[in-house]
Amino acid sequence: MISSSESLIKHDIRTHNPFIKTCKTTFIQSVINELSKLNLENSLIFIWGEKGTEKEEIIKIIVKKYLPCSVIELTDAFSKKKLPFLGTNTFYIIKNVENIEPSILALFFNNSIKFISAIFLSDNEPEELYRQGKITYETYNLLSKVYKIFIPPLRERKNDIIPLANYFLDEISRFLNQKPKELSKEAKEALLEYQWVENAHQLKQYLTKAFLLAKHQKLTPKDIFGEHNDKLSIRNFLELKIGKLIKDFANIENSNLYDTVIQEVEKALFSLVLDETGQNQLKASKVLGINRNTLSKKLKIYNLI
Repeated sequence: MISSSESLIKHDIRTHNPFIKTCKTTFIQSVINELSKLNLENSLIFIWGEKGTEKEEIIKIIVKKYLPCSVIELTDAFSKKKLPFLGTNTFYIIKNVENIEPSILALFFNNSIKFISAIFLSDNEPEELYRQGKITYETYNLLSKVYKIFIPPLRERKNDIIPLANYFLDEISRFLNQKPKELSKEAKEALLEYQWVENAHQLKQYLTKAFLLAKHQKLTPKDIFGEHNDKLSIRNFLELKIGKLIKDFANIENSNLYDTVIQEVEKALFSLVLDETGQNQLKASKVLGINRNTLSKKLKIYNLI
């Protein structure tokens, strides 16, 4: 029997997350079914899988249930010193589980602290991390007690490749506010044959470049896997994103076109870099070469966080 709390979780997961509604992969649907059976209000979950697998997307599924509760992503500094803002209705995301101190990790297993939930992320399972000497036995022993979700590499989930590709194309289309593009029969066959060493992350990269460069609506294998000039990619991106905007403002005096265009480009750039860095603002600020506080302020202005 499903409790009222679990029913609410199931409702939230299935109806309010665009990734779930759009991405019909067999694996994601199985994860949704598993999560819908759990009481996530006081849960510890360990998600692991090769670099580039859909760990970030699963986080979105889980965190959606907890908003507007506090969601804290632990940095190296926090994980090595102390756990910040420990209290009720707090959700922690620990992407650097190899660096977290056992004494800090143990706080999550304190039965006297209620309604504390956390997601631990890694490219490897706890046993492998311990075998490689990346975590202590104490940390391994603690992590062995949590609920685990393993994401198989994309090359082992052939049935998921096309649904995932279609989801990414739809996401890119909505982000650029452009007409949708679809995969040709030959493109689908090529995607299925490719090994995808970097998994879903690599698939999204290839499809993004193909969407930006291709002038036609049906993508071919050449569009996806062909060699392209990066400068041309940037130019095409700008044409797609702000070309219409420039035409609309061209004949209007005092239209403040410069600021408008800069904001459009900046917003798109921030969004793309955040996607590439797994929504890590510290990494994104380093890639962009700007101060983290400056980035955070602009992300709030653009409603990107």
